[in-house]
Amino acid sequence: MGVWNRDLIGRAMKTAQDLAYQAEYQKRLRAAARAAGKAQLNGMVLKRFIDRLDEMRAERGFANRMDALEHVFEVYFDGGDDERKHAVSA
Repeated sequence: MGVWNRDLIGRAMKTAQDLAYQAEYQKRLRAAARAAGKAQLNGMVLKRFIDRLDEMRAERGFANRMDALEHVFEVYFDGGDDERKHAVSA
């Protein structure tokens, strides 16, 4: 019975170590993806627009630049629908 318990405890410890390793691995993958996304955005957009996105992120509490950029697109593409429809029908 004692050997069986030690074996079970040993497997549980390995499992805990495996879970900890997987958590660290996932954290590194997410950090690398985040860095790649920032580099990609920085390569496509002028610095002054990045600075504006950062200001908007700080002012409005967005989680990141992409959330701020998504908000800009929503306002730009969806925000003026009523005005455009009114102007066309007039």
